[in-house]
Amino acid sequence: MEVYALKRLIEVGRLLYQEELVDARAGNLSYRLGEHMLITRRGSHLGLLQEWDFIEVPVEGKSPLEERASSELVVHRLIYLHTDHRSVVHAHPISAILLSFHTDLIEPADSEGRELLGYVKVIPHLPSGSEELAKAVSEALKEKNLVVVRSHGVFSADKDPFKAYSHISVLERSCSIILKLCSFS
Repeated sequence: MEVYALKRLIEVGRLLYQEELVDARAGNLSYRLGEHMLITRRGSHLGLLQEWDFIEVPVEGKSPLEERASSELVVHRLIYLHTDHRSVVHAHPISAILLSFHTDLIEPADSEGRELLGYVKVIPHLPSGSEELAKAVSEALKEKNLVVVRSHGVFSADKDPFKAYSHISVLERSCSIILKLCSFS
């Protein structure tokens, strides 16, 4: 299972970077393996991930490896503790972030976005890697697979890393369409 999870996470990181949903030092990925999780190390380049870019830490409890794990570790942990999701993807898609400054709810205008996402909640900006952010995001992900943090980025969770990534990809395209529609008004 761990080899499968690593391969999926590496592929998702590459796709996120190729689609410009993250920059060279942004975003993070994780996958739950029972009582442990694999999570990207701090500062890793998602487009160039290798096996050594992942840290295995417990879902509950402490580990000396935490210092090397993503700064959003606390958010990933709380999502796993409060939901049934097995994978978390955090990205910084530009169009979704732009829209987050202007709305509390993103409602796609395109048929695919409406069908696949319905609506996406935008929560207030909270400090990265904070307990407050972890609580707000994990609470939102109990209801949906996707939440936008105003001015910061998107957290997506699902049973598989590819599914979590695909929610973000669809959201970004829908947000891009909304912004283009606004420019015609």
